[in-house]
Amino acid sequence: MSKFIIEISYDGSKFEGLQKLKKGRTIQGELEKVLEKLEKKPVQVISAGRTDKGVHAIGQVCSFNLERDITPYKLKGYLNRSTSPYLYIKNCQISKDENFHARFSVKSKTYIYKILTSEYDPIKKDYIYNYNKYIDINLMKKASQYLIGQHDFKAFIIGQHDKYTTTIENIDISKKSNIISIRIKGEHFYTYMIRNIVEVLVLIGANKVKPEIIKNMLQEKRKLIEYSPAPSGGLYLERVEYYDKDEKFNGDFASDVIDTD
Repeated sequence: MSKFIIEISYDGSKFEGLQKLKKGRTIQGELEKVLEKLEKKPVQVISAGRTDKGVHAIGQVCSFNLERDITPYKLKGYLNRSTSPYLYIKNCQISKDENFHARFSVKSKTYIYKILTSEYDPIKKDYIYNYNKYIDINLMKKASQYLIGQHDFKAFIIGQHDKYTTTIENIDISKKSNIISIRIKGEHFYTYMIRNIVEVLVLIGANKVKPEIIKNMLQEKRKLIEYSPAPSGGLYLERVEYYDKDEKFNGDFASDVIDTD
């Protein structure tokens, strides 16, 4: 038996999320369906982390075990021929470590969120946040610094968890033409955490609340203003890094432990 690791990208607008459901097309369901045909029995696919409906991936990572004797090259070709055209296997390899776990071996994840500040674009609706108004990224940058480091992020998380603590290593906010990109790298993320953070940063950039609101929410561990999560279509799982350096693919290993973004 061999443990395979694949790096995949997908258009989240064409799926009901990553995690397999009883009804609806999902990334996990799509992969397990075609792998079961190959293996002639059920195959469990484990991902680096769940992404919700509408969230995209530039480099999600999954692992699974196969008894069938097949090379990574042939497996990659088979999967790309057999799965949805909105899902693509970028890399495939056999793990050198039998204890490797696509989810629990994660060291950090990087997400990128995209916001359009110019005129509404219906073509980009599923792939960007059509905010369509001016945003001051300097205010966003100032506010984002309160998020760096280890904190209790309960104020930005939906649902009940045993704990709400994680570490955000870095946040980079940039603007090119009329698109603002927010890149967030962290240990792991909880339910809707990134999309909630983005929406509060947008409100700050729009000068509707002060940057210090983030510091106050972290200290009080609760929402101090009303807002909804930023749209799922603007969010991309960009990269996953693992503790075992040898498990990287040739080149950059792009690709959540608790999270569903």
